[in-house]
Amino acid sequence: DEQPLPQLSSEAINFRAASEFLAPFRAIKKRDLQSLHLVVRHQGRMVPTCGGLILFGSDRAAVFPDAWMQVGRFGGTTRTRIDDTRELRDYPVRNIEEATEFVRKHALRSFRIEGVRREEQWSIPLPAVREAIINAVTHADYSQIGAPIRVSVFDDRVEVESPGLLPFGLTVDDILQGVSRLRNRVIGRIFKELGLIEQWGSGVGRMIDSCREQGLPPPEFEEVSTHFRVTFRLKPVTEPE
Repeated sequence: DEQPLPQLSSEAINFRAASEFLAPFRAIKKRDLQSLHLVVRHQGRMVPTCGGLILFGSDRAAVFPDAWMQVGRFGGTTRTRIDDTRELRDYPVRNIEEATEFVRKHALRSFRIEGVRREEQWSIPLPAVREAIINAVTHADYSQIGAPIRVSVFDDRVEVESPGLLPFGLTVDDILQGVSRLRNRVIGRIFKELGLIEQWGSGVGRMIDSCREQGLPPPEFEEVSTHFRVTFRLKPVTEPE
């Protein structure tokens, strides 16, 4: 995503949107777009990078028509019955929050009384699902056509699926050991600035820990055709911590 888009001008980046998202963490000026690699000098003029356009482009769909997110709640354990669905076509940072809120809306909530304290318990490991959504946006292969990021909620599981296999030479066993190879360095840098990711390779461990704390099995990671899928099973295997 560091590649330039010479057919566009730097004005394709919505500076106001970029500055508003980054405002809680740092103030930026237009010249900072280059140091953040949202724009790059190409043949004597400033043009957006692929990552810059995906993150803050005014019309990202013209170049990356599938840089959006589809979320759905399905009745049962198959995609036969759709109970609720949405298409999220806002800026990726906002899509992450809206997708997480969609999953929260469809999570079952219960309460456990411990002494005089009432403790909420969710059927879905929301921190882990949010982490998976962030990872999907960070590592997706946006060159694929007809393949948005998909978040699917079933009765027995939640699936987060993104276009693109693991980078060449990286395996599922590697990522379970904390090994990471970032496909989209611009998106990764900005997400680190925004506090969405702490350090590359740490998200998988946080997902596993979140599931364990709720007494759920660890998430399943798999390559399916040309996509990468994370599955969270919702049947408890131990008592929540």
